Amino acid sequence: MEITVLIDNKKNNSTYLTEHGLSILIEFKGETVLFDTGKTDAFIQNAKTLGKDLTRVDYVVLSHSHYDHTGGLEEFLMLNKTAKVILKKEVLQERWSISAGYNRKIGFPLAKRFKQLNNRFLFVEENQELFNDFCVITKINRPIRQSYTDSNLFVQKDGQLVPDTFEDELFLVAKHHDKLVVFTGCAHNGIENMIDTAIDHFKINDIELIVGGTHLNRASADQVQNTIQSLKGFNLKRAAFNHCSGMQNIPLFNEALDAQIEYAFTGCSYLI
Repeated sequence: MEITVLIDNKKNNSTYLTEHGLSILIEFKGETVLFDTGKTDAFIQNAKTLGKDLTRVDYVVLSHSHYDHTGGLEEFLMLNKTAKVILKKEVLQERWSISAGYNRKIGFPLAKRFKQLNNRFLFVEENQELFNDFCVITKINRPIRQSYTDSNLFVQKDGQLVPDTFEDELFLVAKHHDKLVVFTGCAHNGIENMIDTAIDHFKINDIELIVGGTHLNRASADQVQNTIQSLKGFNLKRAAFNHCSGMQNIPLFNEALDAQIEYAFTGCSYLI
């Protein structure tokens, strides 16, 4: 398995473009999966620099509706004419944020045009195996609630804005040599809840690697510590957190956990 971060907020190599967004390329068992499409087409430019041919992508999976994970989709669909787009129907609901002090739309840019692209979209409601040992997880266990609430984020329902409970979110899990590799977008539902769900689905306790966001960049110190305490309960070997995770939290994770925790910059690649 090869995992490549095509776009993230940060880079440690001036060769790559960056933006507030996330896109990860996963190559596994002869299949190629694009997990999220960043904010713009910057991930496409980085893919070219990295020598990755996005016309060979078989599936695009959208972790949730926010623009920084779905904004580059239209450019990708112009480049790749065959890949299916995997998403939950809740992605089409309008999302808003008040984090900047006023209401601003942060939802899926193609929501109003999806019918024109209907042949490319595959809406999933249940957990689904895309191919052998590689699953889209749509049903997220949420026994631990402190990690996935965000008072700045709202969803529009019946003409009103209500607090977002992130029903649009999904994540990916691969089984590799009887261990799990977990891919998250923002983990709005809680990174610990996603790991717990992955273990419950596959009945495997060993987590080889987690790649993606944890939504702890704006978290309180107590919230970060609560997440760390929860992660201590898992057999986690390695994690490459990025995007909304907060780089300042990486040393805290490394100090507290018996695992290798690092920041997954734009251009980083992981071979498993």
